Amino acid sequence: MLGSSESFWSSDTIPDPSGSNIPLVRTDKSCTFNAKTPHRVSFTTDIPYFHRIDNHNEEKLLGYERKVSELTLPVSYNLKKLFRRAFPFFRWFPRYRVKTWFIGDLLSGISVGLLTIPLSLAFAVCAGQPPINGLYTSLITTVLYCLLGTTQHLSYGASAFTVLLIAKSTGHIETQEPAPDSDCSPKCSRELHVVTLTCVSGIILISMGIFRLSFLRTYISKPVMNGFKAGTALHLLVILLTVLLGIDGPIHHGPLSLVYIFKAIIENINKIHVASVITGLATLAFLVPFKVINCIYSRHLIPIEFIALAVSIWLSFWLELEDSYDLRLINNYPFTLPKPVLPSFSLISSVAVDAVAVALVTFAVSISLGSEYSKKHNQSYHPHQETIVLGFCDLVLSFLGIFAASGVWEQTVVQEKAWGQTQAAGLVAASLSLIALFCAETLLPLVPKAVLGAIVISNLGCYFEFFWKYCFACKKNKYDFVAGIITFAAVCLLGIDIGLGVGIFFSILLTLHRLQRPSIAILGHIPNTENYTNLSIEKTAKEIVGIKIVKTFDSIYYGNVDFLLSWMKLKVNCNLRSGGSSGSDNELYSEEDKYNMLWESTQFLALDENALRRLNHTALYRRRISKQTADVHTVILDCGSVSFVDDEGANALIYLFEQYQSKGVGFILASCSSAVLKNLQEQGYFKSASRTFTFSSIHDAVLVALQQTAERNQSLRGSECILETNGEILPECDTVEINTDTNNSTNEGHWQRERGENFSDQRTGFTSANQRIIEYETAL
Repeated sequence: MLGSSESFWSSDTIPDPSGSNIPLVRTDKSCTFNAKTPHRVSFTTDIPYFHRIDNHNEEKLLGYERKVSELTLPVSYNLKKLFRRAFPFFRWFPRYRVKTWFIGDLLSGISVGLLTIPLSLAFAVCAGQPPINGLYTSLITTVLYCLLGTTQHLSYGASAFTVLLIAKSTGHIETQEPAPDSDCSPKCSRELHVVTLTCVSGIILISMGIFRLSFLRTYISKPVMNGFKAGTALHLLVILLTVLLGIDGPIHHGPLSLVYIFKAIIENINKIHVASVITGLATLAFLVPFKVINCIYSRHLIPIEFIALAVSIWLSFWLELEDSYDLRLINNYPFTLPKPVLPSFSLISSVAVDAVAVALVTFAVSISLGSEYSKKHNQSYHPHQETIVLGFCDLVLSFLGIFAASGVWEQTVVQEKAWGQTQAAGLVAASLSLIALFCAETLLPLVPKAVLGAIVISNLGCYFEFFWKYCFACKKNKYDFVAGIITFAAVCLLGIDIGLGVGIFFSILLTLHRLQRPSIAILGHIPNTENYTNLSIEKTAKEIVGIKIVKTFDSIYYGNVDFLLSWMKLKVNCNLRSGGSSGSDNELYSEEDKYNMLWESTQFLALDENALRRLNHTALYRRRISKQTADVHTVILDCGSVSFVDDEGANALIYLFEQYQSKGVGFILASCSSAVLKNLQEQGYFKSASRTFTFSSIHDAVLVALQQTAERNQSLRGSECILETNGEILPECDTVEINTDTNNSTNEGHWQRERGENFSDQRTGFTSANQRIIEYETAL
């Protein structure tokens, strides 16, 4: 039987009296219920309380209707749906809007393709691989990702992150001598090593996607990724600096690699190649102004990198720079397409550790990029499928004899800025890479190494810009700042793979530290409202006399109960009255002070909004002396932000309740959700404390606390009211009206006569019939 909407939505089916479950189905909204005419049930028309249905329930009903309708469809439809899900290309390509999207995708594809050519060549050189392999990697992965990828703006290909790891993995092969009984040269061994590394990395990524390990992306925060990118950019900058200076020699990778590279540069400072330095500086001077223009206009419409590459090729051919000026070109590599090769099973054990590092770095970079741009454009994103696609691309690349790839941040930014709408922009970029492959044997050998290094260096500014923006310039969150700095330092000192692991681990430790030290604040009342806010934030908020309102902004569980108890002892317990006896009150307060406390409590309860507004301008309400705020008779814990309370949390609340009760201080829970109340009941909190000590709002708890305190104070004082005004003592009276100057806007006697009723009748919660209310007003 249908009850409330909450019970209805708690399950996906409606129990039928016969025992079966009826799925939630909705058909035509215009149909009306007719018992004689059989029809499908419409929950938006046949059920009366569904006359107001929100968007969430509307989508849920449509989802159930679609699932039920699919049950009657043939198997071929389900296979077709599965095929489209595995190949997203067949979902967006038939619905491609040529008039709306074609121009944007064409311009974006051209911009990305012209940027991909020089970056792929440079990254391949940094990895110690033939430059043509970088173009081949970008071509294959771009086509595969356009067919299988789910993100419309992610550009995939040879990236700085994977090439540094590949160079680190193959660094020891370049220096070792071949075995005398081996027919494989160091070059052949290095290629086989890279292929095996790429294959194992792809298998790891596919396994992560199959076993749903993509949830690990939630532990990679944005500050960690910014620090990781900046550290990687610094590694790449130092390596390319040796290229610009023309210093030959092995490049160090791994821990303290930056130190060793700087040491090598200093030792070989006299061997600087002048032609390479001049070429690199001239290229940077040509690139930087146009890069600034592209950033200012937020559109990458000027393919300045490709222009610099084309100009360098033309000058190298026309002026014969290699022969005339001894300029170093990239012609010492073969410019033929790599041959397909099978990975070596004997090398799996030696590349396993490096393959795990490549897989995790590829996963972290690509998934963070895809998630960021999917959220930015409000598009669906499937991280598990993305992880499988990344692994499949690496697996294909390994059999083609080339190295691993990942998401390229520079190309992704350009594709998103240059009006790219779909993966069709990637196909345009891939066609340009294919054209470059056709010209590779004749034109690419003329490219100077210094020009490639300058092109990559000019694109590294965005890494440091984001790091500066999120970590240095905006120090709003000290935890994010520390996480970014630690990750950056770890990547610089320990390498990009170990540094990323250290950054993620440290970020998790910071999160645990924040959970163990929740944010706790003391709330104050905003005059003329029922709102309570943090005293340190809202200056108009005022602390109610004798009441401490404490708010915790996190759940109460075993990890933070010690911090909560110590905070309460430090901030609240020092203001508690000892024993709750009247003797201590007499020692702390004068009769006038105690009367003022009583008067403020009664006025807070009884006066309406207009009276409170007038009262706000009086000197008494603005009075904030230490005596009035020192003695606490009630502690209210706001649990509005508490999602759950475990066993130790409930024991801590029981401990606080008993400790305060022993001192005559009330302990009240306010704004508890139903889940928290259920947890407290299961943990036995209400066996020690009554349910009357929990309220649905802070204001209700404050009203009850003030009412009980006023009644208790009046019972202690009896019927005597002592009030000093200009040296005179007012006698006992039922109602005292003090007439002040006519300019005084807060004449309580006049306000009482206007209302035409007794002030005591306005008091809510006072049950005494012979209650005496004293109205008091001080002249401004």
